[in-house]
Amino acid sequence: MKRAKNSYSNKLDKNSKKYFYKILAIVILLAFIYYIKIIEKLRIDTTFNESYKKFQTEEINEEIKFKKNNNINVSFKKCFQLQEYSKIRVIHFIITRFLIDIFSKGFPKKDYNSDYIQNGIRVMEKYLLTSLENQSCKDFIWILMIGNKANITYINSLFNSNNSFEKKILLQRELKNFLRNKTKGYDVLITTRIDYDDEIYYDAVNDVRKLININKPILVHGYNNGVYYFETNGKYYDFNYKHEQGVWSIFISLIIVLKKVNDAYNVYELGDHSFIKKNILSISKIFGIKELNYEPTIFDSGEPKFIYTRQNYSGSFNFTVHVPKISNEINFNLNKFYGK
Repeated sequence: MKRAKNSYSNKLDKNSKKYFYKILAIVILLAFIYYIKIIEKLRIDTTFNESYKKFQTEEINEEIKFKKNNNINVSFKKCFQLQEYSKIRVIHFIITRFLIDIFSKGFPKKDYNSDYIQNGIRVMEKYLLTSLENQSCKDFIWILMIGNKANITYINSLFNSNNSFEKKILLQRELKNFLRNKTKGYDVLITTRIDYDDEIYYDAVNDVRKLININKPILVHGYNNGVYYFETNGKYYDFNYKHEQGVWSIFISLIIVLKKVNDAYNVYELGDHSFIKKNILSISKIFGIKELNYEPTIFDSGEPKFIYTRQNYSGSFNFTVHVPKISNEINFNLNKFYGK
């Protein structure tokens, strides 16, 4: 009987040992895989950081070169400024979002679609940057804000750098601190949002400057009168889509008096078009602003002030976008739009 018990006990011990070693082997394997992943992540992060530091250094040098080679003050002479505000320092950022992380589910997991990126840059240079180049007032810095997962060095390499205005490419997470650092010493901060495939008429920057009022701590400005342009057929159509509760515009600007608001809020923090009115009310309450100076839109009865461009994307990626009903084709004077 004892022999049988001992035999059974030995068998249990062997099985226990066998299971123990199996579990141990699995744990070691998982630990090794985890270790490899950590090493790979560190390698990628190190490569990215080195690449990004190099990019920043090159960009600083380019900025110095830009300021030396471009007498940008000449274009500032065309910028509107009230005489009573001649000593008020104004800084204006026009911000374009591109490859933002909230849209990244539509892209391949490993990397953004290169065809889509290249086509996006093409469209950006052809439409948006051309309209910024034609601005009567170039007293602004254009920021391309890209998703934190995007390759900033690769995107920068696709740009033609020949512009008469300053431009900066930033990761999404850097925008807030960048604005805070850049606005030191300024009295008024203007941030404007415009998508990478849209255009604005030649005096748009000046229109925003005309609204500066140091007695109005927070102000929102936009346009309602514009046209659709379809790249596929080269035709223009009436733009007839409006939000009842918010602002529907291509060129939405947030103007804040920094000493009164005391923070570098940017226009994207107001949310999408239909949330802007609600969010501007919330911000006003935070800073105890009793009289709300909300100017939702400037309703234009004259020529269209923006072009909402729609184009075919090369590559497999496509946005799912609500397309408002298009009315009749219209004749559009592009030369007048560009101030020619």
